Amino acid sequence: MSMVTEPRLETGWLPSSPIDDNLLRQFVHNQAVVNEITATALGGRTGRTDDVCLADTGGPISYLNQAILTRPLTAVGDPALATVESFFAPAAAAGRPVTLLSPWPTPDLSTRAWSLVGHPAMVLRSPGRVTHEPAPGVEIRTVSSADDFAIAEHVAIEGYPFDEARGLPARSLFPPALAGSELVVRLGVLDGDPVAVGNVVVAHGLVNLCLGATLPAARRRGVWEALVWSRVNAAPDVPAVAYTSDYSRPGFRRLGFLPITRFTLWMRSR
Repeated sequence: MSMVTEPRLETGWLPSSPIDDNLLRQFVHNQAVVNEITATALGGRTGRTDDVCLADTGGPISYLNQAILTRPLTAVGDPALATVESFFAPAAAAGRPVTLLSPWPTPDLSTRAWSLVGHPAMVLRSPGRVTHEPAPGVEIRTVSSADDFAIAEHVAIEGYPFDEARGLPARSLFPPALAGSELVVRLGVLDGDPVAVGNVVVAHGLVNLCLGATLPAARRRGVWEALVWSRVNAAPDVPAVAYTSDYSRPGFRRLGFLPITRFTLWMRSR
C-alpha cells in the first residue's frame, strides 16, 4: 500500500515559491540585493538560506548589517533566528549592532537580546514614467567618482543622520566599489551645493528607493521630491517601492505612493 504525499499549498514564502509570486516577496529579494551589494563593496560578508538573507559590512552602522526574513517566524525558538545569530556572532563579539527585518509581525524577541526598533512602512507606486520639472536651483546627479561618493556619504551621514558613522574614515558608507553596481547613488544639488542623496536598485521586477537623506537646511525645497522622481524614472515600467519611517511616509503619500504594510524591525547590540 503506497502513501500519497499531498503537495504543500502555496503560501508565497515557501523555498520553492517563485520570487514574482507576490510583490512583498519581490521586495524582500530586492532589498537583499541592496544589502549584499553594500556589504560586498565594503569587504563584508553575505549569506542566504531558505529562511533568511544575511549581510554584514563589518562596520558599525546597524541598518547595513541586516538579516531579512523570507518567511514568517513560527515562534521565539524558530531555527531561522539561530541562523541569524550564528551569522552575526563576529559582530556580537565586536559589539557591533545588527538589525533583523521581518515583513511580518514577529514574536517578542527581547528574550533573545533583541530590541524592537519599530514598524517601518512599505510604500508602493504603480508603474509609469513621471514628467517632473525640478524646482529652481535643483539638479540631480548620478555619483560615479571617488570624490563624489565621499560627498554623497557626508550628506547621508549628516542628513539621515547616521550618528554611528561620524568619525569613520571616508567612504565607509559609500565606497567607490559601488560604481558600476546595481546600486546607484544619486546626489541632489541645490544652488550648486550637494544637499541630498538617494539610492536606487532595480532588481526582481521592482525599483527600490532604498535610502534617502536631506540636510536639514535644504528640506522642503523640492530636492527630495526631485530625487524620488529621478529614481522612479530609472525603471518606469515596474512598480516603485520603499520602506520608510513615519517621517518620510507623508511625503511619499503626497506623491501618490500607497502604504501597503508595516514591517517589524529589531536590533541587537552590545
